[in-house]
Amino acid sequence: MEREKVDATGLSCPLPVVKTREAMDRGATGLEVLVDNPVSRDNVARFAANRGARVEVREENGLFRVLIDMPVTEGAETRSIPGAQERENKTAVTAAGTVVVLSDDAMGRGERELGSLLVKAFLNTLSEGELLPQKVVLYNRGVLLAVEGADTVESLKRMEERGVQLLACGTCLNYFHLMEKLAVGTVSNMFEIIETLMGSEKVIVI
Repeated sequence: MEREKVDATGLSCPLPVVKTREAMDRGATGLEVLVDNPVSRDNVARFAANRGARVEVREENGLFRVLIDMPVTEGAETRSIPGAQERENKTAVTAAGTVVVLSDDAMGRGERELGSLLVKAFLNTLSEGELLPQKVVLYNRGVLLAVEGADTVESLKRMEERGVQLLACGTCLNYFHLMEKLAVGTVSNMFEIIETLMGSEKVIVI
């Protein structure tokens, strides 16, 4: 099948996803998206899979070709980022349409030490509760909660294992030089974060 080619090399997130969406919105049923880094590869693959596409990723000489077929034929297998299918297969008790936003590694204003204790207690309690949010978005200093060494990682892992999707801002991780230290969740981008917030029924900002 002839696929429309989308060259997204050299572009920072969320532009590869934006270009992919634009091609889909034009009615393209087959796409070949070329990107040059794993973050863009995963973001494009996840976006396409979330739209019901059949996705295949090929690596060639340090570049990634994301092959997208729309619509998915009956019985076709969809490939997303590593671990995504396992998370989707888990039974989750989530509040549909509810998103929790963590923009800091402390909870509330005032004493930072107290705020750190509060956010740790909040996430631990939330992860053990009967009802969970559908997604958790982490940006600015909030991404520090999901990196190696943070005492909140285990709570976030419990939520992820129970079906909560964790989205960590890639720009924020880069700013803190912690892209390689993300211990839980998925590296995301502003396009996906905006779509998540605008498409949710309830947003809880901590």
